[in-house]
Amino acid sequence: MNIFKLSLASLILFSMLTIACGGGNTGNLPPTPTATTEATPSATSDSSQVIPLGFPDIASVVERVAPAVVQVIATTKQQNIFGQTTEGTSQGSGVVFREDGYILTNHHVVEGASKVRVAFSSREQADAEIVGTDSETDLAVLKIDPGDIEQLIIAKLGNTDAMRIGDWVIAIGSPLGFEGSVTVGIVSAKGRTLDIGQNSPALHDLVQTDAVINPGNSGGPLLNLAGDVIGINTAIIRGSIGSGQEADGIGFSVSMGTAIPVSQHLIENGRVIRPRVGVSIIDVTPVNAAERGLSIDEGVLILRVVSGGPADRAGIEADDVIIMVDKTTVSTTTELVRLLLNGYKVGDTVRMTVVRSAVTLSFNLVLEEVS
Repeated sequence: MNIFKLSLASLILFSMLTIACGGGNTGNLPPTPTATTEATPSATSDSSQVIPLGFPDIASVVERVAPAVVQVIATTKQQNIFGQTTEGTSQGSGVVFREDGYILTNHHVVEGASKVRVAFSSREQADAEIVGTDSETDLAVLKIDPGDIEQLIIAKLGNTDAMRIGDWVIAIGSPLGFEGSVTVGIVSAKGRTLDIGQNSPALHDLVQTDAVINPGNSGGPLLNLAGDVIGINTAIIRGSIGSGQEADGIGFSVSMGTAIPVSQHLIENGRVIRPRVGVSIIDVTPVNAAERGLSIDEGVLILRVVSGGPADRAGIEADDVIIMVDKTTVSTTTELVRLLLNGYKVGDTVRMTVVRSAVTLSFNLVLEEVS
């Protein structure tokens, strides 16, 4: 009898403990039904934080890649209102992408800099040399001595083309000087072109993202969930835009399809040697096709032809729509710019096919390095 009472008390106590611990399944007991289904943990960090199945493990990616992200501090010479030369500083971000100390950042972060220094998350700092910059893609490459850093961590450059619209992305940088800041979003679009005005060239082959990007994030990496760099953060749209409409949360990063070949040019030549056609271009859209009376609604619209350039000499005109280079079809400015940068060199002869007033024409032209 006493044994029965003890066993019954033990069973009641065990049941109470099971309920208090969340109804876990112990031994042969069935799981306790709940109103909501809890996802099975897929991973855990060194802390007790549990990552539910189906949710991205942002923390592990950041822990692995953040040591390769640097704060870029540029010293510039400025003139005050009295004509005196003074020193000022600006800051941005960058990412180490080669073991020999090369760092990717933005052109506008180091533009006009007389001295550049980079700071790591380890609190180590190193002087950096400007290897080369490219205003047309807003990219720059810096170089540090790897021996200046105790353990140099390298970020892997990934494949932007493999990213899908809606894929998770992570931005790491130093917005407003707050180094090592992390924001999360998705890929909103790819292959964007952004006209930033003020006599600056339009930026092509951009990844659009809603990950929060602020001044100081410039030059920092946009990562996929594998920790690969799929973009270099470069621009944001915020506040009132030209039409008087308000915009917020629209960020842009230079894709690796552009950043990789441009960085190679900068390392090898100190500048990007571009084979050019000699035209200003935009994507054909249903809107501008209707406005200009175009016969097609896809292709690369020529806005202006550079006088005396390859296209001008060949007979190509403004409002022509480029649809093919040699045997490769081009539908967007991103495709055309990438094709010329990656597939051709200065001096090559190409056959360019355009549509003019519903008539398809082809022209042979020699690519030049047009300024």
